[in-house]
Amino acid sequence: MTKTRFFPGLLLTVCAVLAMSSCATKKEPFTAGQATIDLDLLQTLPKENISYEKSVKPVLQSRCVVCHGCYDAPCQLKLSSPSGIERGGSKELVYNGARFKTMAPTRLDIDATTAAEWREKNFHAVLNEENDDPAANLNRSVLYRMLRMKQLSPQPRVGMISDKIDLSLGRKQTCPTIEEFDDYQKKFPQQGMPFAMPNLQDEEYRVLVQWLAQGSPMPADKAPSSEALKQIRVWEKFLNGADLKQQLVSRYLYEHLFLGHLHFKGTAEREFYRLVRSTTPSGKTIEEIPTVRPYDDPGSKYYYRLKRYQADIVAKNHVVYELSDQKLKRFRELFIKPDYTVTQFPSWDPATASNPFKAY
Repeated sequence: MTKTRFFPGLLLTVCAVLAMSSCATKKEPFTAGQATIDLDLLQTLPKENISYEKSVKPVLQSRCVVCHGCYDAPCQLKLSSPSGIERGGSKELVYNGARFKTMAPTRLDIDATTAAEWREKNFHAVLNEENDDPAANLNRSVLYRMLRMKQLSPQPRVGMISDKIDLSLGRKQTCPTIEEFDDYQKKFPQQGMPFAMPNLQDEEYRVLVQWLAQGSPMPADKAPSSEALKQIRVWEKFLNGADLKQQLVSRYLYEHLFLGHLHFKGTAEREFYRLVRSTTPSGKTIEEIPTVRPYDDPGSKYYYRLKRYQADIVAKNHVVYELSDQKLKRFRELFIKPDYTVTQFPSWDPATASNPFKAY
């Protein structure tokens, strides 16, 4: 595993563009009134239950997450985790230079945790949420309809992309709901998914259609591994020490590590954690406190917890910091053993909390 040094106070992000190739076999162009779902394909799909981890996730990772994997993904649709798929999409831009007031944050797994809560925040479903039968699961799925559009109007194998596809940086974002989709398809027949990229290979397309037709089954969140759990107990005990000195040190560490993907030495290469503040203590289900900034007041009673990161890893926001017995020993040497006395915990007032020279 390649390790990246984490510098407190400085978070460097790297953007990566994944090269994608392969074209599906030629399909008929879209014409008005054509069936919205491929009934012939539906009848030939395997009947056995498909595995999200083994079959679906690799396709999403290789063909979808390159665009739909970050906070500012198109339509805020994150296909990098089951919870992102269930959340769906939103018409509201994350970055909008014309906005005079800040928008309410929409951080996945932080500002809401269920599909119902996201619907209250004006996120619309991209999967069928009504009658559960294969035809309806496809016909009422924005995700399927986008994939189907690409099959009906594939990109040319050679030459330039059609001028009918708007690739300008300032283009207007279009995020149709299932009720709006027929109009969208008539207006933008060549803007299926993957957008402005080669078609999915036939087998990739069949995998996703089979999964969607079966009701898009997805696994539950992964629990910490046994090796990570041992280290989590040690670190949470350290971070939640009762005396003022320890409270100050823990606050300082949290404000420097809250954006990091924390990795415990000796665990799987792709097993990462986030340092969060929770209303619940160690051993209980984490109830993350969704403050906008790391120095915002978390409330009268809170606990530092280590929460497993469930989404796929993308280079743009992947800042790695390793935790180990040696690192804990070093933190004690730097912050706990030195002879100084903390007589007062810093105020949460923004004038103080936002300025580390005043707070610490």
